[in-house]
Amino acid sequence: MKDFKSVLTSSIWFSDIPAYLQDAMLDKMRLKHLKAGQQLHAKGEDGVGFYGVCEGRLRVVSVGVDGREMLFALLGPGTWFGEISMFDDLPRTHDNFCETPCTVAIIQKPAFKALLLQYPELYPHFTRLLCTRVRSAFQFIDSSAGLSLKHQLVKRLLMLTTSYGQQLPKHDAITLTLSQESLAQMINSSRQTVNQLLGELQKEGLVTLHYGKITIGAPDALFSRYQF
Repeated sequence: MKDFKSVLTSSIWFSDIPAYLQDAMLDKMRLKHLKAGQQLHAKGEDGVGFYGVCEGRLRVVSVGVDGREMLFALLGPGTWFGEISMFDDLPRTHDNFCETPCTVAIIQKPAFKALLLQYPELYPHFTRLLCTRVRSAFQFIDSSAGLSLKHQLVKRLLMLTTSYGQQLPKHDAITLTLSQESLAQMINSSRQTVNQLLGELQKEGLVTLHYGKITIGAPDALFSRYQF
């Protein structure tokens, strides 16, 4: 765990937790190694733990009855997730797959519950994590009504690259593996329109398009250009 401590503490959320609580959580974590394409958990499964991404990237998706995949989030190193099922004891809400080989730190549910009993001062921090997710969801819903399709598209790309607010927009390039059809579904538009908008962003030097992939050269520059 010591090798990944700097990664796990890089989250805006986790870094704000007092050091003694961080140490208590890290002490309870165990590492799980997964291969590219391997499923961490499925929609409808019981939640068995709270996770932190040490290395690699995971996809949070929902698969429709027609077999098509809707991408909701990409979770990179330093991202924490899985807390909802820890609190409401209900099944997982989405499928979660490894896009690349991954190492994930896990606090199993019994250990998670024990931590809360021993350190009830953790509750406000988890409330803040849940609020971050709710706030991001509402911001995206609001943007659907008040922003142009291009701004909606940029906002969605930034949400994907910042793990829905757990990370700041980075200067280094990030490549997203997703189809233009998936992006179109996210902003309730057509693939043709998304293709046109991505082409405009490419001409502006903000993204580079590949087959099935989009590289954002500098997410912080994209953030600044569109002033979110």
